[in-house]
Amino acid sequence: MPAPLALRWTVHAVNQLAALAEYISLDSPLYAEQTVERIVARLDQARVQPHSGRVVPEFLREDLRELVEPPYRIVYRIRADAVEVLAIVHGRQDVRERL
Repeated sequence: MPAPLALRWTVHAVNQLAALAEYISLDSPLYAEQTVERIVARLDQARVQPHSGRVVPEFLREDLRELVEPPYRIVYRIRADAVEVLAIVHGRQDVRERL
């Protein structure tokens, strides 16, 4: 099995994750922390098996994949040396507007 790829976050994705954590923390700081941890942990799958995420249906590009950590879609791009996290989108949002 190949070595896991590096994980790189875009500023956009970091800002989205921070915004959702801030929003959730208004009701429950503990749940906000747990949600962020679940999303970050889910990305280990992308690092180890980058093609295991499904192709993002709105774009149909082999290099754009997503993992679902309900209710969020974690959109990433497969690069030669890394998995690049592009967006963290709530499942009810239009990923084309949030990417």
